[in-house]
Amino acid sequence: MTNKRENKSQNFKNNLVLSPLRIIAQLATISALISLLFEVKFFYQYSEEVYITRLAAAALAFLVLFFSSLKIGERHPIILLYILIFSILASNGIIAFLIPNTIVFNSLIIGLILFTSVLILNFEIKHQIVIVILYNLLFAAAVILNEEAFYFIPGRLEAYSFTIFLSVMALVASMLNIKSKLSFRESKVSAPSIQDSPQENIYKNILDNSLEGIFRIKHDGSFIYYNDAVAKIFEIVNENDLLQFNFVKFVVADEEWKNLISLLEKQGKVKNFRMRIKTAQENEINVKLSVKGFSEETEKIIEGNIQDITQQVKFENERKVLVEELKKQKLEATESANAAVEASKIKTQFLANMSHEIRTPMNSVLGFLTLIENGLFENSDELKEFAGNAKMSAESLLDIINNILDISKIEAGKMELDESPFSIYDEIEKAVSIISPSVKEKGITLKQQIDKSIPHTVIGDATRFRQILVNLLGNAIKFTDEGTIEVFARATLIDEGLINLETAVTDSGPGISPEKLSQLFKPYARVKEIKGNQKQGAGLGLLISKEFANLMGGDIKVESNVGIGSSFTFNIKLHVAASEIESVKIEKAVEETKHADENPDAKEVVTENETTANFARLPRNLRTKKRLLLVEDNPISQNVELKLLREVGYAVDAVSTGADAIAAANTGKFDLVLMDIELSDMNGITATQKIRQLNNKFANIPIIAVTAHSSMKDRERCLAAGMDDYISKPININFLKMTIDQWLKLKSLED
Repeated sequence: MTNKRENKSQNFKNNLVLSPLRIIAQLATISALISLLFEVKFFYQYSEEVYITRLAAAALAFLVLFFSSLKIGERHPIILLYILIFSILASNGIIAFLIPNTIVFNSLIIGLILFTSVLILNFEIKHQIVIVILYNLLFAAAVILNEEAFYFIPGRLEAYSFTIFLSVMALVASMLNIKSKLSFRESKVSAPSIQDSPQENIYKNILDNSLEGIFRIKHDGSFIYYNDAVAKIFEIVNENDLLQFNFVKFVVADEEWKNLISLLEKQGKVKNFRMRIKTAQENEINVKLSVKGFSEETEKIIEGNIQDITQQVKFENERKVLVEELKKQKLEATESANAAVEASKIKTQFLANMSHEIRTPMNSVLGFLTLIENGLFENSDELKEFAGNAKMSAESLLDIINNILDISKIEAGKMELDESPFSIYDEIEKAVSIISPSVKEKGITLKQQIDKSIPHTVIGDATRFRQILVNLLGNAIKFTDEGTIEVFARATLIDEGLINLETAVTDSGPGISPEKLSQLFKPYARVKEIKGNQKQGAGLGLLISKEFANLMGGDIKVESNVGIGSSFTFNIKLHVAASEIESVKIEKAVEETKHADENPDAKEVVTENETTANFARLPRNLRTKKRLLLVEDNPISQNVELKLLREVGYAVDAVSTGADAIAAANTGKFDLVLMDIELSDMNGITATQKIRQLNNKFANIPIIAVTAHSSMKDRERCLAAGMDDYISKPININFLKMTIDQWLKLKSLED
């Protein structure tokens, strides 16, 4: 910035010289030609020398005039001025030497040109001295070389005196001009006492009106010069008050000032140096300096410009924060994109695997049904085997579909938990009832031990608890070909009204190696430890169980030894009623856990030749005395359900519409209603509400929802409409039978 300002100042000076230079060049050309005419006329004996001298001077003056209009002349006007003045001095000196009678005239012309150059051209002192010396040398040479001729010229002494006088006056005028310049440069901080020259006023106005702060200070920080912008930056109310301040005292950090001085001493110039200063109004701002240091006589001086960059620094800091935030967001976006790509790959693989898993049992179902349909069986035993295999494949397909639906709900964040009272004892018995056919088929032993510290009634999601337990039991049965599976449950009190229910399923299967344990709870994790022991399943059960446990405030952990077996333990948090809290006896639970083998309550539920279910079940002969009303509008489903229910001993009648269901319930012939939700004339919820509105005792008949809708909201809608229980399709006959018997027994007790 300083160099640019110096260049601009030099260009300004050059422009000031060019205009007068051109005028003098024109006058010199004209005067040379006029002198030529008169001197040739009056001194014809020297006509040849006069021609050469005056024409050469005129030619040089014309060339100076020509080059002054070019860029090279605009850059170097001082050189052109030297050439012009030298040509004038030389031509007049030669004429004075040749024609001594013209010395007075020529000396007057030269003196006038010399004095004019000082006043008009504002020539620097060094150039003035050179020209004065050159002027006197040329005329001294002319006099010395032609002394006798000059001796007889009248008025020669006056001419010599006038020439010397003009030389001295030119030097004095030049000195006064220089002094005036210095006075201007140092008089900014106080009002000037003399009238500035036009050039001085131009410089002064340029500096004062500059938007950049321009200053000059001593090495100790005291101000020598400053413009209005500096006063504004330092928030000085009265500009002259800045003289009372010291630049160093404005600097916030002394270390910054020391660094600036150090750089100036090493480099001489410093550009774009940033520092913080505190203004006269105690406001801290950021400034940028571009300065140079030099010595003037015995004083060290620092001068340059200063800019307030507080807003710029603020924007830069905000930009840095924004850039960092953008980098962070970009990193997160990249990570998210990578995670999304990885998730997409996993989902693609998962869908491909699911397609295979769904097609495999579906192919088995269709294959066995085709064999049965075409009569391709040898006897009734083989027919029964085909039907059993088809059923097993259908159940496997149903498990896969249910698991996929659960995973979809979990990933979408739409899995909701129910908060209703239920019995842990009953839910464990229901889970055992569901898997008991598989246990009996494989001929293994299933034991259960429920600690007495568990309260009879807890509040939570019974369906999800049972689903976790069924998944773990199903896994244990799948991988256990012989031996025992044990179920253990205990409760510990966490806080007033809150328990931690811990349930463990232990098997005597092949076990899982440590490196495979970490893969168990990942999507489509199917562990194959023993060659040839490839079990069917989509590998979603454990993942879903873990998610359910997490949703209920717990987790699942697994311990396994290869060749010995595995133990899956899950814990969930459940609320208990105030009246039940005292029943949670922690110390007793711990003690009974240590002696589980000696506990007489630990009972064998399923043996090789026996199936035992410890829940409220009616004897078969009592079931025939109970009549059920099945409300189902799908003929195929109605026939299947009628056959299953009658097979286990119930007397069942079926209707297809909601209106028929209401009419049948009003007859009082039925002990329980199995109600489908989607009916042709009205939905099951409306039918239930109308039954509950009957003005007789039949309005309280137990109603169980049997529907393909399986969400928690659907269950809540059914219960809110007045239904007593809820079972989702497809029907597990053991679970349905147990649920019906529970409500029939309750009704019997009420009756």
